[in-house]
Amino acid sequence: MSLQPFSSFLAAIGERAYTGSREATMFDHTKRCVLQHIMNRYFLTLRRPPGYETGILPWVEGKRGSRVQALVDAMTLDEKISYISGVDGFCIRPIERLGIPPVWMGDATSGVRGVAAPVTIFPSAIAMAASWNRRCVRESAAMLAEECRAVGISILLAPGVNIARIPVCGRNFEYLGEDPFLAGRMACAYVQGVQSKGVGVTVKHFACNNSEFDRHKTNSIVDERTLRELYLPAFEATVMEGATGVMTAYNQVDGTYASAHAHLVQDILRGEWSFQGVVVSDWNSLYETEGPLRHGVDIEMPKARWFTKKALEDLVASDPSYEALLDAKILRILSVCETLGVFDRPVVDPQARIGTMEHHHGAYAMSSESIVLLKNENILPFEGVKLKNLVVLGRLASGEPIGGGGSSFIKQGHPGKSIRDELGGQLPGCKLWTFSGVWWRSAKRRAVVAQADAVVVSTGFDHVYESEAYDRQWELPKGELETIRQAGLLNNRTVVVLHAGGAVGMDSWIHLPQAVLHAWYLGETSAQAIVDVLLGKINPSGKLPISIARSLADYESMQGYPPDYASVSLARLQGGQGDPSRRMVQDLVYREGLMVGYRQFDTVGPDPLFPFGFGLSYSRFAYKDLEVVRKNGKWVVSCSIENCGDRGGAEVVQLYVRPSLYGREYPFQQLRGFEKAYLEVGGSTRIVFTLGERDFSEYSVTLGTWKVREGDYCVAVGSSSRDIRLEGQVEIKKSPDHGKM
Repeated sequence: MSLQPFSSFLAAIGERAYTGSREATMFDHTKRCVLQHIMNRYFLTLRRPPGYETGILPWVEGKRGSRVQALVDAMTLDEKISYISGVDGFCIRPIERLGIPPVWMGDATSGVRGVAAPVTIFPSAIAMAASWNRRCVRESAAMLAEECRAVGISILLAPGVNIARIPVCGRNFEYLGEDPFLAGRMACAYVQGVQSKGVGVTVKHFACNNSEFDRHKTNSIVDERTLRELYLPAFEATVMEGATGVMTAYNQVDGTYASAHAHLVQDILRGEWSFQGVVVSDWNSLYETEGPLRHGVDIEMPKARWFTKKALEDLVASDPSYEALLDAKILRILSVCETLGVFDRPVVDPQARIGTMEHHHGAYAMSSESIVLLKNENILPFEGVKLKNLVVLGRLASGEPIGGGGSSFIKQGHPGKSIRDELGGQLPGCKLWTFSGVWWRSAKRRAVVAQADAVVVSTGFDHVYESEAYDRQWELPKGELETIRQAGLLNNRTVVVLHAGGAVGMDSWIHLPQAVLHAWYLGETSAQAIVDVLLGKINPSGKLPISIARSLADYESMQGYPPDYASVSLARLQGGQGDPSRRMVQDLVYREGLMVGYRQFDTVGPDPLFPFGFGLSYSRFAYKDLEVVRKNGKWVVSCSIENCGDRGGAEVVQLYVRPSLYGREYPFQQLRGFEKAYLEVGGSTRIVFTLGERDFSEYSVTLGTWKVREGDYCVAVGSSSRDIRLEGQVEIKKSPDHGKM
């Protein structure tokens, strides 16, 4: 997304150096609020659905597979040049002479943004990842895609699969966590769901866009092995799943902008992975013409700044082979359109449903699967008949945050229904109190809090604090820690409901409440899902897709990271986007290598506050009968789980592979499988995983391929990365056809 339309306004606000003082922090928040107001005005203004703004062009005649080349051959040079850049913000332009219809794109992962329609708002991507439920993600994505078709959108600008390397990255809520295996599997489910409805995807942001700090003027310096093992596998998984599109990142990677990166786009994406789909630029992310034309994107969005008529005509005039590059790009764009059925349907599908109760229930199913119970000292679930007086506190008590900020924020749902209102609806006989500000200074209010049957503190971030275009702070917003502290001291039945797109500083207050829920950003059904967990109507089954450290300094990835990451610099937000002459590029060095998230904490420490894969339940699950057998060149790992609790619930069974020798170059363990199973009381089931050579391989920079790391391995099965219940041993040797993976 580009911030340039309001650059003059931002400049008028002025700049102030980051000092870490209270004044600077307050000024940063003011700038965030102004920025979000402007983003709402310029990018979230609701427009009529695209299909109603354009006439329905004649369907392209001919049989599938033959008409695409015929269309390319029929285009004039002017038509070719105009076709590889966007128009009207989100559109691949129509060519009426040839009957080619407009192809509309739209943001983003949790719902259709920016259209004047009653869209459904699903949970954010990080919440989807916390569900560890591929089926639920697939179903939610299919519903979202149907709503795309209802408003004339054929390409969805999602999913995002950048790894949560930086825990304070302002866009982590749009991504799928810290582990490439989990991110890849969840993204594949999302791609399956979206494309099942004839809507394309653009898996983003390719690659190494792992922070929002000065994203237009940073250079991610990462070694090849780390790139291959951490930052590319999720992209590779979606490509192998048949994703129709990939979006390049804003940043440079090892000195070259992603939109013109020959190694990433040509060598790996199109070469090694044989990707035949469309490569789309992020909005205003090109810095030259020839590099992206030869090595990078197929289409420049949102309009021609570098793929201009004059620039491309001059290149073709100097070397006719450039026209062949145009032809190849257009052939890929049109082939994707044909695959999606764009040529055989009207722009808008009049039968597609949008904002229905079925979709609302689908959003609720997704959100109820995503909530992670981090702490529970025998306080949850509440027994509704015993609650006569309940206090709701916190900065988010008056309305749930539906999502983070930026190009994914859906205006229609803000603010979301409050937990207080939802509790009032479900507990009609309970007296509810809500206090804001420094309520603890009032003796009467302190007494109400102390005498309440329970206290719920709804806190965390929202679309102002956590957004695209800047990183967020580590600690909770001003005043929230004191709210938790005072509530915890006054009432020993205090529950904290935390909203954030990832890890948050919790070590200073986690001992105060009796229970803590991580509720991410859950979309339009947030309040209902949270209250249903509090009251026991839903048994929490979410698991952390991230690790939560005790201190921000515990993350090795933060070493050498800019110390003013949490400040909002208006120059960084818009200064020099798409302009190579303005502002210098600074390096972000990935010094930690493979030591990201649980790979770091489990290999070299320190111990996290909450480990990757962690999440409590109101039930208890027993693991038993592990079997590890060799079958048809694969390792088959299976075990049984049983619900030993007093209520039905779901468990996420996680499989990790551990080499006998480990260290910074070879992490202690890596996730290689997971399955979520729902079991009634006393119920049991058998979980089966299959491991192949790639699961025991490392990327060899010398060989330029994956190679099996021979030796003894432990296959560890458990409820989290730190709660292993069963272990087995395997000996790995190279197969005769090793390398054909």
